[in-house]
Amino acid sequence: MVQTSLEETAEVVQVSASDLFNAISPAPNLKLSVILPVRNELDNLPKTLDALRKQHDNMGKKISYDQYEVLLLANNCSDASADYARRYKKRYPNFNLFIEEIKLARDVAHIGTVRRLLMDAAYNRFEELGKPDGIIASTDGDTEVDKNWVFNTIEEIKKGNDVVGGRILTRPENTVARVYYLRDVTYKHLVSRIETLLDPQDNDPWPRHYQCFGASFAVTCSIYDLSGRLPVIPFLEDMAFHKALKCIDAKIRLSPLVKVITSTRIQGRVDFGFSIQLKQWGEMNEAHDPVLVEPAEALFRKLEARKLLRQYWLQDDEQKKASPLLSTASEILELDQHWLAHLVAETNYFGMFWETLEDELTHGVWSEKWQKMDVVEVIPQLKAKILEFEKN
Repeated sequence: MVQTSLEETAEVVQVSASDLFNAISPAPNLKLSVILPVRNELDNLPKTLDALRKQHDNMGKKISYDQYEVLLLANNCSDASADYARRYKKRYPNFNLFIEEIKLARDVAHIGTVRRLLMDAAYNRFEELGKPDGIIASTDGDTEVDKNWVFNTIEEIKKGNDVVGGRILTRPENTVARVYYLRDVTYKHLVSRIETLLDPQDNDPWPRHYQCFGASFAVTCSIYDLSGRLPVIPFLEDMAFHKALKCIDAKIRLSPLVKVITSTRIQGRVDFGFSIQLKQWGEMNEAHDPVLVEPAEALFRKLEARKLLRQYWLQDDEQKKASPLLSTASEILELDQHWLAHLVAETNYFGMFWETLEDELTHGVWSEKWQKMDVVEVIPQLKAKILEFEKN
């Protein structure tokens, strides 16, 4: 069993994943375990739980409760979230909702600790069943999953993917942050489209999106373990986990069929996350500050080089000796070819290789040459490039 220990203090006894959700064994036919961290979500919890309970396939048939479960961990709540969840369970006894309530010491009472405990607990339940490819799916207490969320997640994993990132939507609200939020969404979707045109991946074709965050992601147990598991950090733990998955070449599908709607509150439960980002966008809007991103031409060149380097990576040693791909990519990125060759030889995964290379670009000649630009200027350039490709 996986042990995720937390420091014992006067406020809380030691907690580990193996202590949680072990009163009832998992259903033998379990395919997907939903983890649900909750902290003072009484206002949102009714809709969150209703959405998880009412899951259907794409033909409208209800998903059997023996195929999925929900692990709800209420931590450090000062409201009645846990009590509401227990009453909900009594009202719908056939729904596989399992509830634990804990109080964590202040220094570990953050989303990284809670999501890690939950993911390890879900992993343990699949380990008990002998299912290394069981699916751990994450959402949040202020989020409503789509009615086909479970089904479409399972279907995307069936296609050979290791990870599924769901599309995270928000309800339209007339706030000062809205225009910056929409620019961010537009820019990132255009980048996602450009990626499929310049460096396409068979497992993640267009249409796709750009999100793989805590409100909607899923991972198989085997890849979760191989990645080193979710980092225990106070915030942005989902982004760090996504990075770790990319670094081991996990097959990540950013599926538009897997969808959730999340809250747009600006008073969040973490030190930094979507709520804080919205607050910052609102402040930037009022100050008329630009959002700076890399120039479109720099993105195009990087993706062109990434495609060449991916092709080079897949060649055997003899092919590499005669291949011009490394030389061409080094010229595009203005990096030393010998350094690139050494990095290839010393790195186990292409994703890890590219991560190291990108880090080098951020403080070298490349960063000086390609100064960041206002996203308002870059968006039209991305659109023009897409139109150029689609015409050809």
